[in-house]
Amino acid sequence: MSILKKLTDNPIVESAKALHNATKTVNNLIQLISDNKVSNSVRDMLKGLKTVITEKPNITSINHYINHFLLKIDPEGQPIVIKELLEVFHERWKNVDRKTAEIAYQNYNFVNKTILLHGNDINVQSLIDLLLVNHKKFNVIQLISHQDKFGKEQAAILASKGVDVKVIDDAGVGKFLPEIDVVLLGCEIIMHETFIVKTGAHIIAAAANFYKIPVYVLADSRKLLNKKYFPQSVLDTLIGSEEKSSSVIWKNPPQNVEVIFNHIEEVPNKLVDKFILEKEALDSVELIDKIDKVLVANFF
Repeated sequence: MSILKKLTDNPIVESAKALHNATKTVNNLIQLISDNKVSNSVRDMLKGLKTVITEKPNITSINHYINHFLLKIDPEGQPIVIKELLEVFHERWKNVDRKTAEIAYQNYNFVNKTILLHGNDINVQSLIDLLLVNHKKFNVIQLISHQDKFGKEQAAILASKGVDVKVIDDAGVGKFLPEIDVVLLGCEIIMHETFIVKTGAHIIAAAANFYKIPVYVLADSRKLLNKKYFPQSVLDTLIGSEEKSSSVIWKNPPQNVEVIFNHIEEVPNKLVDKFILEKEALDSVELIDKIDKVLVANFF
């Protein structure tokens, strides 16, 4: 299936685009099935889906979508059944970023607060949208994220909505911490003890803890990953597969200089005050029970 090939060919991008692409994929596949352009062999489809999840385990939103199939589809099923499953999936997860934002908005006070942002995340942007719609006042400080410029991208998005954004260098965040009231982060994956996010979040969360600044991670529950279902070889790729060329930060270093750069990193969950999902907000202890209940099909 060409739609599956598109998933494996495209490199992982920030969570906002991955989530958007997952929803778009659902819509495209519904249309393909409706137009009878998909093979009637569900076995072939399942084989293709398993290939995606083994090659791209870090795209959690898409893998959650695939898991939805593998848990419910009978290999002898018919395309119309698949179409119905896709439609249910799409209905369940559409506008999920808004639902996550609403949980944050209803349970935590951001009014007249100075908010520190890192990276580029659709859940965080949806929360900002809610504050704007309700005419709430707040201040935003955005880290630029030098290597990938995701911070620059998010600052531009927020500015286009009328938000005044102060963009600062990552290394200079210490100067501004005394005026920060809350840190908002997105993430790629949430596991029992750590979550995976764009590099830079670990030191921000640790510094925020020192200054007793609350740290909230906004993500929908598709990002929850129960490690017990995955072999270590796959888990190792969650970080390793995202390693980029050192030339990103230094093209031609002199001899005896080793340059290391990782695009994403693991951060201890205990540094986070609340993980805000689409239905609830959980601390790091409550999160463990939630992840334990995540069912995963037999991919391997």
